Amino acid sequence: MQLNDKWQGLCWPMMDFLRCVTAALIYFAISITAVAKYSDGASKAAGVFGFFATIVFAVDFYLIFNEVAKFLKQGSSADETTANKAEEENSDSDSD
Repeated sequence: MQLNDKWQGLCWPMMDFLRCVTAALIYFAISITAVAKYSDGASKAAGVFGFFATIVFAVDFYLIFNEVAKFLKQGSSADETTANKAEEENSDSDSD
């Protein structure tokens, strides 16, 4: 069974967005620490890998943000359309 079928109360795109933001911030902080605090080659390599991972997560959360924004925009426009139809029906019934 898929988790999205089991737990339908969660907004999965928003959870994915928060995961990407959190991962990007953690990788960035650890990379800064690795490069600034230690001077050996392994720490510098870890810092470069961390910066690369930060960029990848940042691109991912940018793409997810655009997807969530489109989804929310469609939801709000659908709500407005439904509200407009309800108002028109009410105004038609009032004029009768």
